[in-house]
Amino acid sequence: MQLDEQRLRFRDAMASLSAAVNIITTEGDAGQCGITATAVCSITDTPPSLMVCINANSAMNPVFQGNGKLCVNVLNHEQELMARHFAGMTGMAMEERFSLSCWQKVRWHSRC
Repeated sequence: MQLDEQRLRFRDAMASLSAAVNIITTEGDAGQCGITATAVCSITDTPPSLMVCINANSAMNPVFQGNGKLCVNVLNHEQELMARHFAGMTGMAMEERFSLSCWQKVRWHSRC
């Protein structure tokens, strides 16, 4: 099996795994952005810690690193279109994604 074929088969298999869909957002001096992610898990409750996996090659990675904070927005089945927007599947610009009516400001961040 060729490497490209193996990668595609692996991606197809992983896409069929059942997982919570989240929009991970950040806002701060480095800017505002968000991504759709399923690679989120808890590590410990003392101190409260999460692990969120963001591709090192993602254009959003420097923004998350620069801000040093994030917000995990767990989606329900009715928010599939929002997940598609933040996955970059609809061509909607980042600024437009945050201008959608479902977002509201909370203490230091945005959430859907």
